[in-house]
Amino acid sequence: MVGRHLSYFERFSPGSGRLDEIVALQRGVIGRRLHLIASACYPFDSVLRALSEPSFVLPAEGMPAKRYLPGAEVMDLVEEMGEALVLDLFDRPAGYRATLQPHSGTQANQIVYNAVLEPDDVVLCLRPRDGGHISHTVLISRRHPTINYGLTSEGLVDYDEMRALAIEHRPRLIIVGGSALPRAIDFAICADIAQQVGALLHADVSHTATFIAARIHPTTFPYCDFVTFNTVKNLRGPNAGVLVYRSEFDAAVSEAIFPMTQGGANETGMLGKLACFLEWQQRDIRTYARDVVSNAKALGRALSERNIRVVTGGTDCHMLLLDLRSLARSGADVERTLESCGVLANRNLVPGDDRSPRETSGLRIGTANLAILGYDVADLAVLGDWIARALIENAPSPETIEHLIEKYQGHLVAPMW
Repeated sequence: MVGRHLSYFERFSPGSGRLDEIVALQRGVIGRRLHLIASACYPFDSVLRALSEPSFVLPAEGMPAKRYLPGAEVMDLVEEMGEALVLDLFDRPAGYRATLQPHSGTQANQIVYNAVLEPDDVVLCLRPRDGGHISHTVLISRRHPTINYGLTSEGLVDYDEMRALAIEHRPRLIIVGGSALPRAIDFAICADIAQQVGALLHADVSHTATFIAARIHPTTFPYCDFVTFNTVKNLRGPNAGVLVYRSEFDAAVSEAIFPMTQGGANETGMLGKLACFLEWQQRDIRTYARDVVSNAKALGRALSERNIRVVTGGTDCHMLLLDLRSLARSGADVERTLESCGVLANRNLVPGDDRSPRETSGLRIGTANLAILGYDVADLAVLGDWIARALIENAPSPETIEHLIEKYQGHLVAPMW
């Protein structure tokens, strides 16, 4: 039987015809655009290889050594190794465990909710229009009362408001983190607030896990009860979630994963996550993280010098949030303008935005891929000047972008491009 299975997979080849055409089109979009979308980055080639493996043909429902189906011994090894590598990345915080089981960052968040919340429990989280993720409010509010804290006039987390609302509403869970916060979060202050009202603290660090692991941002440990993230943002992994949690919640998390939140594991995704963390075991995440932040700061300075308003005046991570209101242009309009020249950056709400999420008054730019490609200081200045001209003059020339894409195209990982 083993020989027959091997023979089948040896004969297996990707689809042809229309599928090949679609794959070629997608590779063209990825390879011939300047990718400045902050919520995804180029993966390691080992991650791509892992995602091409047919791991999913052997289901792995349940937790390691407690599966509901046979044949999952390799996935047991994947998860056990993965947990150790995740904890290693964060200096092995005492009293914590990790799991690769969440299908996505949103699923990781939902696992936390299902593990510790009862129907009437109150949740305190960042206002969506200020950068809070939809899974913190929109998805959870269908089952739990949610209260929102916001940002200060400078665009920073308003810890005073967080504390006042926590004292008033006594939430069971406080969520910190978001999808459009360019500055680091002080988890020690958040933990003090949570302890004052007897709440659990959940940090969603999908956009900042890399910088926490690199010690550029304040650590989440031992302050947070739960830490969730997606490895696709800037960790160079697959689009898949990770959950780190205090060991005391082990039984609750296991039940929340299966059967309360999701069915069987995504075996291929877990293998991709393992590949990602194996890479970071051999690489210097601090140098990579510093390069990403350095690129973001340099790009932010170039834009500020051209009188483009950068929210909070800069950034501590891979993300720049531009306020376009003084230019009388919407984020959607600018997004379309940039895309027409081969630049991908997304519309985004800014603090105090009165436009809809479909239009917005802001633009979000990510620099992880610029660091991966090895952009130098001179080219970052050129890019910043070009973006500023595109925002102000609304008639950018595509030649500059074509030159930059051509210059760095050879730096992309071979299997994808």
